[in-house]
Amino acid sequence: MTEIVRGAEWVLCRERGPGVPEGIYGAECMSCEARSPLFDDDELPVAVWSIQHTAEFPEHTLFLARTERHWRVVPRPHDPAPAQPPDGGGVLGPAFVGLMCLLTALSGLLPALNY
Repeated sequence: MTEIVRGAEWVLCRERGPGVPEGIYGAECMSCEARSPLFDDDELPVAVWSIQHTAEFPEHTLFLARTERHWRVVPRPHDPAPAQPPDGGGVLGPAFVGLMCLLTALSGLLPALNY
């Protein structure tokens, strides 16, 4: 399952597996209440339905296309304890980032010094 949203105790995932379509496609006419049948994993029949509907009703040219997917909420797996940086590694990272920020700011001032 591919993770979509991770909460405090739960994770929302796309459901995958045998018999689960990647997408379920359908459309409805915005001029009337007509709706296409739903199709698993194939949006082409929905496109054909839309064109045929417009051929029958030429003023009906706007459709709401939908794609549906199956989601599942599962308990969040407990993460192992976060890895600790090696001794002395905790200072070098922030110091390097700070130095790079300072150099970036100064490089923006260098052209101003030429005037």
